[in-house]
Amino acid sequence: MRRLGRIPDWAWVALALALRLGFALKLGSRFYQVDESAFDAAAWGLAARHILGADAPQIIAPVPVSFFGLFYLLGHDPLYPRLAQACLGAGFVYLLGRLTRQLSGSRLAGSIAMALSAIYPFTIYYGGMLMSETLYVATVVPGLCWLALSLKEGKLTSWRAPAAGLALSLAALSRMEAMPIAGLLWVLTALLCLAGRWSWKSWGLAVLCWILPLAFWGLRNQKVTGRFTLDNHGGITLLHGTVLYDRAEELDTLDAMKHAATLPWYQEALKLPEAERDAVYVGQALKFMRENPGQTFLQWCNKLVAFWRFYPRLNKTYFASDRSQPNVGLGRKMMAAISLLFEPALILLGFAGLWHLRRLGWALLPFWVFLASSTAIHMLIVSMMRYRLACMPLLILSASALLAWTQGPAAQEP
Repeated sequence: MRRLGRIPDWAWVALALALRLGFALKLGSRFYQVDESAFDAAAWGLAARHILGADAPQIIAPVPVSFFGLFYLLGHDPLYPRLAQACLGAGFVYLLGRLTRQLSGSRLAGSIAMALSAIYPFTIYYGGMLMSETLYVATVVPGLCWLALSLKEGKLTSWRAPAAGLALSLAALSRMEAMPIAGLLWVLTALLCLAGRWSWKSWGLAVLCWILPLAFWGLRNQKVTGRFTLDNHGGITLLHGTVLYDRAEELDTLDAMKHAATLPWYQEALKLPEAERDAVYVGQALKFMRENPGQTFLQWCNKLVAFWRFYPRLNKTYFASDRSQPNVGLGRKMMAAISLLFEPALILLGFAGLWHLRRLGWALLPFWVFLASSTAIHMLIVSMMRYRLACMPLLILSASALLAWTQGPAAQEP
């Protein structure tokens, strides 16, 4: 394993880039996930009509849409943003290696992290999809690591605190679940400031850089909808995870929506403006949880397993169409085999590595909060292996630190 430390960083980046570019070229110009259609329409609306939406301004994750729209200036072909995401993914491999070295104090750990992240199959797969996953990983993971490094610095103020705030804000504008997670982190780190373990100046700069982009986005949405809001899609996902759980989980989201269309309150909600409609969905989901506590608890347990399972379900059919091909030519058993090659080892070694890194003390708080909060959010709404993708680089980082430590003191050289 020590030989990995002798391999130059550019070699891992080149391998990561080759794998991602090769997969993007294989995918070409068609769609493979249903969600790609919404991002494609909004991104093309931005590139062609200069509006953030398909035919009219929408409340949709602005960071991935803007990223895709930038490369749609070359033409309306999904291959262009796919290739751009491949380059972004390769750059993230290098950044994760650097962050691993800084947090672990080991050059070998950084090399192991780059090697693992370069070949990790699910970042390669989702790096080819026109969805929010790649942009979310590329913003939330550096944000958490920079916050950890700033906490490690203690009362010393550096660029890392405001960089962490800005990165976590961009993460929330990629996937809104990052917003409450960061909010919890600012509350907990304020307590560390009160205890004298972190600088109030660092905290203030981080929170300011976090809140400004979100405030700008909320004001833009107020102009569009008449209401200051950051997102209008939480209600439908909460509905899928409660009232429509059995159909959405066991059958298909399309079947769940067909069933919802038969419900009188849902038909009435469709007549409302988008923000008010979302509030109805939230209300119906909360009503379901109050009236069915036992069923809700079982749903939470099932979603906990779905979030941390080692391989995709083999007993559920994902339907293919002209705009959806979830397996990308691989059978379900092959996908399960690939998962079993990576997921059990990375998850188990990753959590063991976090225990090994406990010497970092409160600096590891962002990691633990993110892992626990991401799990809790998806136990509440909808859950599958895909949604833990942003957790995996943190586990790769800590697993790499543990593996480097097993190689003896010489492997701990910075």
